Amino acid sequence: MQHKFKALLRHSEQRLRIGQGRLSQQHQHLFREQDESHRLAKALALQKQLEQASDLVGAALDRRQLFDWLRKTAADQHRTQALRLELNRQEEIIKDCHRQVDAQRIQCRKLQGRRDRYVFLLKEEQSKHCLRQAAAEEYEIEERVSWTK
Repeated sequence: MQHKFKALLRHSEQRLRIGQGRLSQQHQHLFREQDESHRLAKALALQKQLEQASDLVGAALDRRQLFDWLRKTAADQHRTQALRLELNRQEEIIKDCHRQVDAQRIQCRKLQGRRDRYVFLLKEEQSKHCLRQAAAEEYEIEERVSWTK
């Protein structure tokens, strides 16, 4: 019976190691996505600063300068909108990564619980085996004593 518990314990430890490896990979993926999100947020903040810096307060412009300024402003707004969309997409990816990490963490807890149960059952079986062996030795000693009488 002990060999069965040992096999179950080895299998559960192997599955736990695999689960912990997956959890580590998912954490690394989450950190990479968070770094990308921070990069996008910084780029968006810089783009907003550039938009604010190009305001035409009190400037006298001719028609060509005005159209150039409108074209540049439209391009800046387009870049800002694209960055916002990318940042929102990145935040969704991060939420999904968090869900995956949480699910894997729950799976690892289950695997750890299963491993702990097999450790407990193996120790219990070993102690029962020791008790049976001690009882058998005691019985054998009593047999020998009764033969000598």
